[in-house]
Amino acid sequence: MKTKFFIAICFLGFFSCGEKETATRYTSWQSSQTEEQIIRKTLKNFEEEHPEVPFKFQPIPGNYPEKIQLMLGTGKAPDLFWLKGDTSPAYMSFDVLEPLDQFMQNDPSFDFDDFFPVFQNAFQYQGKNYGIAKDFNAYVFFYNKKMFREAGLTDPPKNWEELYEFSKKLTKDTNGDGKTDQYGFVIEPSIDIVLPFAFQNGGEIISDAGEIKIGQPEFIQATQYLMSMYRDGIATNPADMGAGWLGDVFSRKQCAMIVSGAWLIPYLRDNSPDLEYGVAEMPMGKKKATLAFSVAMVIPKQSERKEDAWKMLSYLAGKKGMKTWTESGIALPTRKSVAEENGFNQDSILNIFMKSIDYAKLYKVNMKERWYDESQAAMQGIFYKNKDIETTLKELAVTLEKYKLN
Repeated sequence: MKTKFFIAICFLGFFSCGEKETATRYTSWQSSQTEEQIIRKTLKNFEEEHPEVPFKFQPIPGNYPEKIQLMLGTGKAPDLFWLKGDTSPAYMSFDVLEPLDQFMQNDPSFDFDDFFPVFQNAFQYQGKNYGIAKDFNAYVFFYNKKMFREAGLTDPPKNWEELYEFSKKLTKDTNGDGKTDQYGFVIEPSIDIVLPFAFQNGGEIISDAGEIKIGQPEFIQATQYLMSMYRDGIATNPADMGAGWLGDVFSRKQCAMIVSGAWLIPYLRDNSPDLEYGVAEMPMGKKKATLAFSVAMVIPKQSERKEDAWKMLSYLAGKKGMKTWTESGIALPTRKSVAEENGFNQDSILNIFMKSIDYAKLYKVNMKERWYDESQAAMQGIFYKNKDIETTLKELAVTLEKYKLN
């Protein structure tokens, strides 16, 4: 079986079979053509500063996690690659990544203290750093200003009670056919959409000590709150509107409010340029909280070019590389100096994302990757099949026990 995997990867062209590699291989996923263009621009700058480091950029356009796992399993992983924050604990616990602490200690120009505190230990396991947070995103609140004016509303909702009441006011039958065609809020039946509300209610999926908490009252109540808006007809979901995702519903002007990350901004610019929208911090529950996403740059233990891989990592996640990578707003900087230099703290929209760093909780789950599929199935059962929330989440908690990391 291992031989078959090896042949398959050779076929895919991720490395030259039977030939010794002479360049540092750098791999990422590819979300869009714009993203790849910015990556290549940043790499060109690196090449100009470090001509002594030959490298190959080998993006993976699809099935990224599966292909990275295959490459690690066959001993042919790239020397430097991206790793999603939510799955990083599994990789770190499986001992396939190189600790980076010694590299950082020997590279004072890297200035690790320049990172926002929440990202300094984002990819730490048993006291060692295995990845560097190259950028971040976070859930914030988007709202349609025109719909707000028409409903006599000025400011966005500040708490759960106002979010519910505003949703009622903003849900309308605008053409008089007896059917709702404008909803106050849109909810995607996904675990990551529920999480910021759960955090605000004192809930979480799993504690640092390894206790599964998704079936406890705090998480159940947050899910019940969101589901109550859907059941009461003042919120919708993308499937009900014939849309692929919640951003699509918002861009079509079929809902007034949405929770999303900064990736929604270029989508709205391309698909609904006339939409007048505002961005605000998340409506607050018992406390301020939101969900932050980050991606690490990591070096596998099996790499034979660790020194050159670190030079690439140090530049790309350093002040110069991060400035180039984030200046367009496609991603947000994890360094304080870069956020200031790029003007994000003064930007009327992006400063909302920067403010969220102070109370954001990282999307990082100390379980094997299968936890996500189980959780998604549970959420879809609740929203699409009207399953009992408390029973479903308690059953999910039992199921997730077998996915905990040792």
